[in-house]
Amino acid sequence: MNRVYGLEGMRGVAAFWVFTHHFLLVFYPDFYYGEHTWVNNIFNAELAAAWFFVHSGFVLSWKSRNLEGIEYKMIIIDQSLRRYLRLLLPVMFSILLTYLLMKVGLTYNTEYASIVNSQWLGRYLNFQPDIFEALYQSFFGVYFNFKSVSAYNPILWTIGYELISSYFLFAFLAIFGWWRSSVWVFFLIGLFISPWKGLMPLILGAALSRVPTHKTPYWALAIFTIFGFMISDFKGIKGDYLRSLGAALLMYVLLQMPEIRRVLSLKPLKILGDISYSLYALHFLFLSSMTSYLGMIWQAHESTSMAVGLYLITTAALLVSSYVMWLLVDRPGIVMAKKFSSLFVHKPAVRTVA
Repeated sequence: MNRVYGLEGMRGVAAFWVFTHHFLLVFYPDFYYGEHTWVNNIFNAELAAAWFFVHSGFVLSWKSRNLEGIEYKMIIIDQSLRRYLRLLLPVMFSILLTYLLMKVGLTYNTEYASIVNSQWLGRYLNFQPDIFEALYQSFFGVYFNFKSVSAYNPILWTIGYELISSYFLFAFLAIFGWWRSSVWVFFLIGLFISPWKGLMPLILGAALSRVPTHKTPYWALAIFTIFGFMISDFKGIKGDYLRSLGAALLMYVLLQMPEIRRVLSLKPLKILGDISYSLYALHFLFLSSMTSYLGMIWQAHESTSMAVGLYLITTAALLVSSYVMWLLVDRPGIVMAKKFSSLFVHKPAVRTVA
């Protein structure tokens, strides 16, 4: 298996999943804070975040799967040098754009939250914009000192976990990843390591990258899928642990289902995967500005049809903006990270993960 197709499409679906969940929190706060149903579980944004971490662990580990010797060492060093810069530009862009809109008075989440009684929407952006604080969060705070109440982009809470956990992963890869049977090492580390968000699912993703090629019966995959969703619905520390296991099970099912991955490889979903990081980084800004403003003037919260219409308008504007951001910010950030790494290491030829 030289290419794992379909993963980018699934990443795009997961990012869209998070956006949809947060839109529902704005217009239907009871969806999250009211009576819990199976619908809440299906649209569980925390499960999507856990899947993102498993995906990252898999992709970062897959690149070194069949390398040996100096090539193996160089790919780990190359990934380590790139990681921060890879994440930086989209983070900075979304934060500075939020700062600018706050400065000119184009964020309306607080006002709209008081109308629709959305606790989630109203708890953010309740401070005076400060360019130095925005820059601090862009370069450091998001990764190492994240505070949601003062964050310009509260959605970025995952990025610090992603960065720090990635370096733990690189260390484990350097120590154990070269061993052909390291799947068991990573699996055991994943089970016993802290359920601290990001770390456990990244390690489980690494374990999946070392699983030998095999075929699992469909009946077993159906059980894994149901069980993966079921155990992802708990709260607290136990919830973080079980959700990581659930996300790993769902990732395993996806890897064992080439039929689904072929669908996820279709061009529209491939593009959605390309822009997924931009979509993830931008969607709260859209909800707090355009969506909140239009919701107020159209009273969209008083009509399901108006709320659906606003969802479609927000979706269209977000997708177009995310594509532009991918072209002008995210993709150049990837190139910048590669160039920085090339100053220190000669990157060996590796297989592509899509």
